[in-house]
Amino acid sequence: MAFLRHIYKSYRGQTVLEDINLAINHGEVVALIGENGAGKTTLLEILRGELKPDAGSVQVSETVGYVPQEAVLGKTIAESFSATTESWKIDYALERVGMGSKKRSTFVSTLSGGQKTRLAFAVVLAQDPEPSLLLLDEPTNNLDTAGLEWLADFVRTFDGAVLLVSHDREFVNKTATKIAELHKTKLTLYGGNYDFYRTQKELEEAAAVARYQQHIEERNHLTKAITAQRENSKHAHEHFKSSDNDKMQNHYFKNRVTVKYGKQARMLEKRLDQLEEVERPESSKDYRIVLGGEVVRNKLVLRLEDICKGFPDLVLDKVNLEIRGGERIHVQGQNGSGKTTLLTIAARKTQPDSGGVAYGNGISAGYFSQNVDGLDHAVTGLSNLVATEATMTDIFREARSLGLTDTDLKKPVSELSRGQQAKLGFAKLLLASHHLLILDEPTNHLDIPTREQIESALQKYKGAVLFASHDKYFAIKLKPTKELQL
Repeated sequence: MAFLRHIYKSYRGQTVLEDINLAINHGEVVALIGENGAGKTTLLEILRGELKPDAGSVQVSETVGYVPQEAVLGKTIAESFSATTESWKIDYALERVGMGSKKRSTFVSTLSGGQKTRLAFAVVLAQDPEPSLLLLDEPTNNLDTAGLEWLADFVRTFDGAVLLVSHDREFVNKTATKIAELHKTKLTLYGGNYDFYRTQKELEEAAAVARYQQHIEERNHLTKAITAQRENSKHAHEHFKSSDNDKMQNHYFKNRVTVKYGKQARMLEKRLDQLEEVERPESSKDYRIVLGGEVVRNKLVLRLEDICKGFPDLVLDKVNLEIRGGERIHVQGQNGSGKTTLLTIAARKTQPDSGGVAYGNGISAGYFSQNVDGLDHAVTGLSNLVATEATMTDIFREARSLGLTDTDLKKPVSELSRGQQAKLGFAKLLLASHHLLILDEPTNHLDIPTREQIESALQKYKGAVLFASHDKYFAIKLKPTKELQL
């Protein structure tokens, strides 16, 4: 259905894709994963015909449907579809995505993020002819639990082929028949779902560590042996002095020993030079994220009393919550249930219509928004972090721990990808020590390695956490002590 053969692509002299080969066949669901900025979007653009590779061939024999991260929709549901699309096709497409009951005159601005995602799928399904190859870029963003279940079922039963870019491990695990990992310009294929991929990666990483350790041990052994031979060459001739102290005979023995040990040393040096270089495994080079902040267990951290909020329809009705030291509260609910509103009230970013918000004595709270709206997009990433008044050493350490390079920090925030912006927002959170972390869908837009880093840091964090997340892997790792259903 679609074939990429020996694809190369560079930007400004920097290679992004190198010798990429990929086949996508009918019935397959290929999950394309990789770090933010690895080139996944570039690969999608090449498949869509929006971008030409520097070298290689692209063969797509099917009609392609593309659902981007941020779909461009019309003012209303009806206006989101092409003017030439037949009415019955619009009805059928809306029915397929679970929006058959919505009036076509509904303003898109009134839809939740998940409903907008479903509408974007409906627009693609209503194409003429209907696509048989779907390209999906982060399709799970903005979807609630019901939306995720619908999408997983839709992808599994789609009559065609699917290539999806996703960092949602649960979704990939449920849907993928093949994993394509893009890393350092190269593409590696793994048969099976995400769990199978992780198992294979762990085996590869363990083998890489073993090879590297063996290489270091052999290099050290040869280096020591060469040094020993050189020392032997200096001193061994002393044991060959003739009994009558014959100078000529002593000189003979000295030369003979020197030649012997010198030859052995040169042989060892040759072996050392011929040792194949083994790259240090990446896992041993990673920076580790550390979250500062600690609060005594059972100390009052935050109390919400009878919180009410409407826009103007009532979203939150007398919500009560108390958080104490060491607790991790998972706020759950469908899209539109008020999760984000509650978190912004808890973070004192939004005023409730009624009710009280009270922090414990001396409690400091850090807030992470799913839209990363705490960043100044007009200045560089570095300027945003400097505004925290942290030292430059701390700024670069935390940025690197999240996979942000010095080059990334020098770019205006507006030029960074959504994933890089999310990393920058989290770096701001890391540069301060808080007793309470309020996290709203913190893994949205983040690549899998960064998600795993953040999970590890939060597992060790000694403060309290209030969070909303549809990422099941993330929620399980945090081990919530309470759940609040809205």
